[in-house]
Amino acid sequence: MKTLVLGSTGLLGQEMAREVRRRGHLLREAARCGATIALDIADDGALDAVLAAEAPDLVVNCAALTDIETCERDPLSAWRTNARPLAALALWSRRTGGRLIHISTDQYYSGGGAVAHDEKAPVSFFNEYARSKFAGEAFALTAANTLVLRTSIVGIRGWERPTFAEWAIDVAANDRPATVFSDAYTSSIDVIAFARAALDMVDARATGLFNLAAKEVYTKEDFVREIARQLGTPLTAATAGSVRTLDTRRADSLGLDVRRAETLLGNALPGLAQVVASVLRQYNETNRHELPDIASHRHA
Repeated sequence: MKTLVLGSTGLLGQEMAREVRRRGHLLREAARCGATIALDIADDGALDAVLAAEAPDLVVNCAALTDIETCERDPLSAWRTNARPLAALALWSRRTGGRLIHISTDQYYSGGGAVAHDEKAPVSFFNEYARSKFAGEAFALTAANTLVLRTSIVGIRGWERPTFAEWAIDVAANDRPATVFSDAYTSSIDVIAFARAALDMVDARATGLFNLAAKEVYTKEDFVREIARQLGTPLTAATAGSVRTLDTRRADSLGLDVRRAETLLGNALPGLAQVVASVLRQYNETNRHELPDIASHRHA
């Protein structure tokens, strides 16, 4: 199977590419920079040209504009990256019969606390990021061979600015002062478990909309404290804060009900402790011994 990973240099794209390679697929990688194929998916003509030249059997779309503040300041860029390219990808799928995996988001729910939302739960839009990602879902699902996965992922990127997980490890390992959100609920899954499960779902011929995330709902504070517990380090300098203090409004009840995915896969998805253990293993494997001192920055 020839698989084209879009956004292959990002946090999830890197792991999806590794998992594709592990499975023996013919891998092609595309991203704005650092990949074999230079591609900005906001460029309609360039995207069409890559699809025509590569003729993949499967496209995995990990490319996105994920910075919520940037999306809020520049809704057009959010639309051009998170929504419009999915119309072209769906058209490609309908014309060729090629399969498409589109990675979506969990940023649609608020006010429910630790509720796990299933795929039929009503959605709300609190910012331009959520609006553009939902539009991308709608475009993608016009093709019968599309699998849309709502998720939240954590992991080690190893370049650019630190990810939330890299920041959290730095805070926990060094007992740094930090604000951790006690009212931001999530079902974030580690990128390794996500990539494996996503491609297993492709092998199972899954199509349509699925939640693919951790099986537990927990807070961002819980995540940091679990890192400290597994590292055996104190966490005395961190204080609980509220996601509502951020400038751009964000959804805060992002738990996902993953029972449909678990039934399809035939196995349980990881819980918080397993997610953290995987992230720590990934961190150790990168041989990163020091992270930038960014603990004063409040992460969503």
